Amino acid sequence: MAKLKKLWRGSLLFRRLTSVTVFALTALAVYEGSNIPRSVSLPQDDLNVRGVARLGEQQIVLEKPSIAAGDLALSYAGSKNEIGDLWLENATLDERSQRMLGAGATPGRISYTTDGVPGATKSGDTCHTTIEVRRAQGSGDIDALKLYQTDEMAGPQRFRQVVVDASKATMEIVVHTDPPDEGTGKPVECRKVLTVGGGAPIALPAIPIGIVVHGGKIDLHFNPVNPALAIWTGPEQTFEAVSLGGGSLRTQAVQIVSTKRAKAPQLDVRGSRSGDGVTVSRLKLGADKLKVDIGRDTETAKVRANGASVYNYDLIAAIQKNPILAIPLGALAPALWIWVRKNCFPEKKEQTQPSDA
Repeated sequence: MAKLKKLWRGSLLFRRLTSVTVFALTALAVYEGSNIPRSVSLPQDDLNVRGVARLGEQQIVLEKPSIAAGDLALSYAGSKNEIGDLWLENATLDERSQRMLGAGATPGRISYTTDGVPGATKSGDTCHTTIEVRRAQGSGDIDALKLYQTDEMAGPQRFRQVVVDASKATMEIVVHTDPPDEGTGKPVECRKVLTVGGGAPIALPAIPIGIVVHGGKIDLHFNPVNPALAIWTGPEQTFEAVSLGGGSLRTQAVQIVSTKRAKAPQLDVRGSRSGDGVTVSRLKLGADKLKVDIGRDTETAKVRANGASVYNYDLIAAIQKNPILAIPLGALAPALWIWVRKNCFPEKKEQTQPSDA
């Protein structure tokens, strides 16, 4: 301590460097005090506006979703005027479907599509396709469930699409297309085709088909039976018949991540405390985007965008509004400047000239 005092008194450079350091630390303290990250109560409308992944640019990443073996990861129950088709990578038919169709034992590409335009009942109802995607029994945990779009053809008169990627996890899919139940009227013929690898298309009977995806992508398309009647609604033209889980999913974090270059997530929402997690629901499929609703009542979360906190607490502003604290805070800056001038920019003393005798 004695050496520091001696250095302070004897070195003007040391005093100036110390002053610069004090100013820098003070500025940093003011900045940090004005931008203290805080938790936000969910749901938040302005946060949900950010929960959008653009076609070909971004993807939604659900980090460590709470999906037990056998639980739904995604589901779809088709309605009137809707066609659901799917294309799968690294997939096989399950054992029952293999025995029935004599195909699909080797992992490869599998597609399930409609064959031509299905018929309609007198009321206009059409065949209904149901798709259930579950975490397979014996599969490891899903580290991240990624949702995105890849096809630029999903325009206003085309289809709505979502690609599901569960990374290395094994997923089980059950899909079936059934005629509407309208009593004793003439039944609607629901024609669907299964294509396994490079094999010939197989016309399917009216029974569910089971498929196992071994760490591959699941590409789902949804079309209108009648192109003149769109399946999407509202000004955003979103299709909202596809559900995460059975209606929602719990996940450790929700991220919107760029698919073009590695950088901080454009949005990162996670529970306020470690292990809390957040809820994700209402998956919306647009022509050029995917959208989700984040959070439910009673949940709180910390939110970052491009590496910076979105919701902050301004301690300095709060202090300034308090008259008791504002007065000494307001006097601190002038006092600091006087101290710096005195110690770092001392006035030169006039030298006394000797008088003539």
